Amino acid sequence: MKRIGIDCDGCVADYMAGAVPALEEKYGLKPDYSVEAYTIEEVFGLTRENRPPNMRQTLYIEDNLFAKLPVLEEGNKELTSQLWINLGPDLKIYFVTARDNHPIIVRDTREWLKRNTDHFDDIFHVQKKAEFCKLAGIKVMIEDEVRQISELLDAGIDVIMRDQPWNQHLPADPSGLEDNKGRLTRVYNWREMVEVAKEYYA
Repeated sequence: MKRIGIDCDGCVADYMAGAVPALEEKYGLKPDYSVEAYTIEEVFGLTRENRPPNMRQTLYIEDNLFAKLPVLEEGNKELTSQLWINLGPDLKIYFVTARDNHPIIVRDTREWLKRNTDHFDDIFHVQKKAEFCKLAGIKVMIEDEVRQISELLDAGIDVIMRDQPWNQHLPADPSGLEDNKGRLTRVYNWREMVEVAKEYYA
C-alpha cells in the first residue's frame, strides 16, 4: 500500500494570502512585503512583546481563518484525484498539518479540505511530521517548511518541496545522493507534484 502525506499551508492553502489582509483589517498593521517571511509575525515585524494579545487565537478560533483561506493555485483541487489516478487505488492520501488540534481548527480544516480537494483518507494535526510519517508508513511528503523538510529527509522520507520564498536556500537532491536521507525535489505547481510522486513510487 502506498501512502503520501500533504501539508496544508503553503502547499494547497494560501495561508499568507488569507492571514495578512485579515491582520491588516483587524489590527491596522502594515506588512513588509520585502521580507521573505514564513510566519505572519515576521511579515509585520511583530515580537512576543508587541504583537496583539491572543492574536493567533482570535484569527484562528474566533474569526475562523482556516475556513476562509484561498487555494494556493487554481485547479489544485485536482491534485488528490490525479495522485489517486496515477498511483493506483491502493494509495492512501493523508493531510498532515502542524496546525493546532483545537476542535474549531480541526473542524475548519476538514471542511476546507472537503471543499477544495477531491479525495483524501484522513487528516492529522501533528508538530513532528517526520516521527509521524515513520509511524504511519508515509514514504512521500509534500511540504514547504524548512525545519519539517530537514527532519523528514533525515528520517529517510522523500520530500516533494512546494516552492516558497522561505525555502529557496534548500538544494534539491532528487536522486537521494546523500546517504540514508530522503530525496528532495522542488516543484512549482500541483501538476509537478503528481509527476514527482509518480517518479518516487516508480
